[in-house]
Amino acid sequence: MRAGKEPKVPGLRDYFDRFRPAGAPGAGGTGVPADRSRELETELTTVLALLDGVHAECTGVVAQARRDAERIVAAARAEAAAVADGADRRARAARERAAREVLAAARTEAVGTVARAEKQALRVRERARQRIPALASRAVGLVRGLGAEPSAAAGGWPDLPGLPGWPP
Repeated sequence: MRAGKEPKVPGLRDYFDRFRPAGAPGAGGTGVPADRSRELETELTTVLALLDGVHAECTGVVAQARRDAERIVAAARAEAAAVADGADRRARAARERAAREVLAAARTEAVGTVARAEKQALRVRERARQRIPALASRAVGLVRGLGAEPSAAAGGWPDLPGLPGWPP
């Protein structure tokens, strides 16, 4: 409000004057009836003028609240982005850690499988090394026996050791 130009608030007496009749009832009064609409306008103008300062203050408060809200929303968005980035980094690290664990387990299993295969191959080689002399002497015996004719009394072809009923 401007200094020195404060609107005057009507007093209680002025308020009650609105309810007084303009003239005495009855025959021909000489008074002029009061202008009620002008009185109400004057009264409301002064009251509403008092609210001008409050209205300006409300406008300032609303503008400041909007600025504060924009600042809070911007801060919340920045914080949400930081949280999402942190979660992405942690998820990526967890995936990499899980992949390393799976690869380590696969490598360990592969080493074990290779070791078992090597042991099995050694056993097969050892068995072959042990059986080769016997199989070779058997083969030599079979080859030597091929020169002889099978006797009819013996029932045809001689049985080969380990191969009963040969030849068919």
